[in-house]
Amino acid sequence: MTNGLDYAGGIPGGAAIAAAGYRFVCRYLASGGPGLPGKLLTPAEADDLRANGIDIVSNWETTADRMLDGYDAGRSDAQAALNQALACGGSASRPIYFSADFDATPEQQTPINAYLQGAATVLGTNNVGIYGGYWPVSRALDAGVATWGWQTQAWSGGNQDPRINILQNVSLGYAYVNGVECDIDQSLTADFGQWSPGGDMQLSDTITDAYGNQVSVGDALKWLLYHTDLTIDQLGGEGTRDAMPAIFTGWPQLNGRTIVDALAEIGAHLGIAGYQPPSTGA
Repeated sequence: MTNGLDYAGGIPGGAAIAAAGYRFVCRYLASGGPGLPGKLLTPAEADDLRANGIDIVSNWETTADRMLDGYDAGRSDAQAALNQALACGGSASRPIYFSADFDATPEQQTPINAYLQGAATVLGTNNVGIYGGYWPVSRALDAGVATWGWQTQAWSGGNQDPRINILQNVSLGYAYVNGVECDIDQSLTADFGQWSPGGDMQLSDTITDAYGNQVSVGDALKWLLYHTDLTIDQLGGEGTRDAMPAIFTGWPQLNGRTIVDALAEIGAHLGIAGYQPPSTGA
């Protein structure tokens, strides 16, 4: 379990968050206006958080009951949320949680589910999450319209869904970090939707090839070099193709992905627009 924060009334700063012992933040991709000047995640804040080792989880919330506006609202909000996440250095492959920030009734679940279905047309259901109390979160997970769950203890009657990824632990009260009032969150799964789910990737780590075999990241990168016209010089290093440049160290892990998918992401990191490796083994 890892402790994190969410906040909207100010920006504590990555250094202060790290010093207080928190390791991730759930941050909003929508503006709070003059009343909540710290709500919107900006590229500058995202850079500061990452520089201080604080991971980021994406959330979208405008008004508390926005999800009641249904399918078209979900589709529109998901596109705006994705645009802001990408502008801040996030990835289209990571989930976004959408907030039902009120005590939703069973009857209101129909537009909530429709909203999430609309969001899935932009993000894919695998990248759609829901924030809320026990019942709307559980109903959305039951219906298969959300894959990720961030539950608040509010409006939950002491219940906790065993499938959730993050718990907003109201019983702990608020944390005050650098003068900013923050909610306290706890991750309950290794991958809870954070932008860097696996930590740092080293050349000796392994990924899974297209045939289910474990292959080292170093060998995968060699495969990339041998199957493209790239040279070490183009990658920012020196030497032969067998010499792996140090710039590869520290990228996010590619947990459970095939080599084809892994190298496509590595290619994107290298700035190879539209690069798709051939679907063969390493």
